Amino acid sequence: MPEVEVIEDAASAAIRAEAGAWFDKNWDPELTLGEWWERLAESGWGLPTWSEEWFGKGFNSDQAAIVAQERKRVGAYGPPSGIGIMMAGPTIVNHATDEQKQRFLPAMVSGKEVWCQLFSEPGSGSDLASLSTRAVRDGDEWIVNGQKVWTSGAQFSKWGILIARTNVDVPKHKGVTYFVIDMDQPG
Repeated sequence: MPEVEVIEDAASAAIRAEAGAWFDKNWDPELTLGEWWERLAESGWGLPTWSEEWFGKGFNSDQAAIVAQERKRVGAYGPPSGIGIMMAGPTIVNHATDEQKQRFLPAMVSGKEVWCQLFSEPGSGSDLASLSTRAVRDGDEWIVNGQKVWTSGAQFSKWGILIARTNVDVPKHKGVTYFVIDMDQPG
């Protein structure tokens, strides 16, 4: 099979050089996973598609792939992943207040706080249109009633993404709300 020559443009080559130099200098297999994730979070190299303001580099997916290649080249561990990074993080970056971003994102990208999703219910699985958990506004608070099941990693999670029905007067797929739940609270 013939070898394929990959030609990078100047911008891609610059990203490869910068990322490669950073990983060469900063990766140390003696670091704990937590120490490494902290370095990745502080540098922006762990989640390069996130904005620079929120622990990234503002790169597109092709540029992020170059960063991943350089990380793998030195044998370094990847960044934290899972529900927090893949689901809660982008929602928080795009829709949360600055105060909420400051509260949730640093601990998320450094792996200090784990997240889970609270979607599945008895009899409906993860069919969110058929969910029966309800949330009703009571002054400045929400009262949530219902049951969630099959939540992988809930026992390790600090935060949960809870989807609950908040409006029964609209079509089922429109009457739901996304809540962030402290997994250490009773109930």
